[in-house]
Amino acid sequence: MIAGLLLASGASRRFGSNKLLADLDGRPVVRWSADALAGTVDLVIVVVPEGSHALRAALDGLDARLVENAAASEGVASSIRAGIAVLPPEVEAVVIVLGDQPTLPPAVIRRVVEQWLGAPHGTLAVTTKYSDGRGHPTLIGAELFRALLSLTGDRGARDLLDSLGDAVAVVEVAGPRPADVDTPAALASLERDVARGP
Repeated sequence: MIAGLLLASGASRRFGSNKLLADLDGRPVVRWSADALAGTVDLVIVVVPEGSHALRAALDGLDARLVENAAASEGVASSIRAGIAVLPPEVEAVVIVLGDQPTLPPAVIRRVVEQWLGAPHGTLAVTTKYSDGRGHPTLIGAELFRALLSLTGDRGARDLLDSLGDAVAVVEVAGPRPADVDTPAALASLERDVARGP
């Protein structure tokens, strides 16, 4: 079983309000990210902050398990820990996706999963490399779940991946990394892109 882990418990400090609830072409930003993940994995886990009634409403009808992160203020590592902690034992790998990257193509997630399924023995993770550097989604095998539960701070699994060397497979993706909705200006730019179409 391949699980998807959607990180959606950030503080949105630069945006000024919860960016994941901002409207993008008629849907909340987080719903774009969640829908992309839902069609590509066997199980979806969404990590949200405590008392996240509006986020829960934005995800209504999604076939996913929502998990509250009581330590959201500690940074992205806390969200990863919260999601990994609830994975059932039959999960062999988890695909980590960011809630504020609404235009991540589902096809890229599928490529990462396919790379994992066809990877040689000894492969522990799969990451994506865009024209402007490494990005998400990132897939991490179950052998590393214990290490993920030990993460701290706001860097996520970057240092862990850097330590793995050739045990990380890389999916090359044409073009730049999917845009983060970190500011209202970034959202406005995405709105223009969406309006123009593929």
